[in-house]
Amino acid sequence: MNISFKSCDDYFTFYKNDSLIKVTENQPLLAINLKHAELILKDLRKKELKKDPFSILGLSMFASSIDKKQFTEIVITLLKNIDFDLLLFRYFDDKRLVKLMNQKYNPYIQGFNKIFNIKLTTTEDLIKNINCTLDKKLFKKFILKLNNFYLTALFKLSGISKSVILSYFLLEQKIGVQEFFRLINLENKFQQNLWGYVEEQKKIDQYYLSTLKKISFFLKNVN
Repeated sequence: MNISFKSCDDYFTFYKNDSLIKVTENQPLLAINLKHAELILKDLRKKELKKDPFSILGLSMFASSIDKKQFTEIVITLLKNIDFDLLLFRYFDDKRLVKLMNQKYNPYIQGFNKIFNIKLTTTEDLIKNINCTLDKKLFKKFILKLNNFYLTALFKLSGISKSVILSYFLLEQKIGVQEFFRLINLENKFQQNLWGYVEEQKKIDQYYLSTLKKISFFLKNVN
């Protein structure tokens, strides 16, 4: 079995025995640069190809499969999810935790607000959505300019972290994976310091940190 790739306009396409490899009926598997293409090729040539949605191949397949309709749906989802961003909620009784959240999260909220001329505010109410009517047109404009690969990274990161805000800063390389992981686990870590760190939670944390590193690696190779 011969697997190869060829340069095609702004992308690289892949072939199996001279037949174009597709991710959907109409859309081929794509790479955005030579290094990216080589990494995909390496995955495709593995004897036992494991279906890992967060591998270079898995994320590239997802990105390559995004059509206009799906692109629009992802944009809508991201804009909606800002309203429920992890960083915005302060519904905890422990004042020490709230103080820690204010200290760690507020600079990112303020930075995001400044960049996109938006007025996201924190809330103690889980039900009442106080941010849903805000104008997000500048952030929408930012998303619409993303290619499918960067959109995939932002979408996957925000799905794992429940924070579009932090995902944006990671996408823009203004924050590293380790700090990103610490911030999205701020509440968990606070509770663990009080009640202990069980083995099961360690395994969960290892899985999510590993996944975030894979997405970060993908990002570094599609720029």
